[in-house]
Amino acid sequence: MARFSDRKVSSWFLSLSDALKSGFSPADAVRLAGSLPNNVRSRLIQRMESGSTWREAVENEGAFLEPAERLMISAAEQSGNLPKTFEELGEFRKEAAAFKSRMFLAALYPLAILHLGALLFPVDYLVDGNPKAYAVGVGMVIVPLWIVFIVTNLAFRVSPRFKKVVQSIIPIIRGYSINRDLARFCRVLASCIRSGVPLARSWEWSLLAADSLRLDSDGYRAIDSINRGSPASNGFSEKSGFPPELIQQYAIGEKTGELDVNMSRVADMYSSAAKKKLFIATLVYPQILFLIIAAFVALKVIGFYKGYFDNIMNFT
Repeated sequence: MARFSDRKVSSWFLSLSDALKSGFSPADAVRLAGSLPNNVRSRLIQRMESGSTWREAVENEGAFLEPAERLMISAAEQSGNLPKTFEELGEFRKEAAAFKSRMFLAALYPLAILHLGALLFPVDYLVDGNPKAYAVGVGMVIVPLWIVFIVTNLAFRVSPRFKKVVQSIIPIIRGYSINRDLARFCRVLASCIRSGVPLARSWEWSLLAADSLRLDSDGYRAIDSINRGSPASNGFSEKSGFPPELIQQYAIGEKTGELDVNMSRVADMYSSAAKKKLFIATLVYPQILFLIIAAFVALKVIGFYKGYFDNIMNFT
């Protein structure tokens, strides 16, 4: 199934939240919520009218949703907290759409300069009456750029794991990715615990939602510890992928019986940290791109005038 834009999915989530708060049935809520294509909405309505739960509906017809979103919906349905969960998911998607738009607009200017430079600098070939050489000169800059962009975009869509590997390499974006994964883990865990999902399964769902190799090793050790009747915190290693503050808050929550509250609080903290990292990235990386392009343009200008003056000197 095709992926839908963050804005569309955000609007769908928020419309569902409003409809459910107003007392509409699940089928009527889906019917009232626009944004999604009619064929997707029709299939969801049919499942709801046939008696399917939200969990069954999104598992079968919700391929456009992220794993974390499907798991949060399943947990929220058990706790009767669907309207608030849909509202939260809508806000998350809205923020993601805003940041992507900001990144795109910030990168647009330097990329426009790069394309303009690619078109202008080989213009001396046109002056010499050699359009083929001009086309080759332009293509040597623009074609590789677009090939890299298209291939990378396709790879990100086909393999989310590859996307996470790339994100883990890039400074600042790495911090964003780590904090986002931690926020998802904590938020799904809190939602599952509030919903009465068994603790070991809550951990499994939360690890699936986070989809983080950093967390999996200690996470599944924690699940083993829970299944043996011991606290999950006994499964954490000294060099854990879970940060000390999360481990501390989890241990406190285990003792006080307010694990869901503590995990919600930590989720908000990591979500805020992820937003800050992404905001910094939207400021820093477009500027770096601009400087690289400016240096490229400067070298081209120097090379052009050097050749021009060399020709004058040779002529004289």
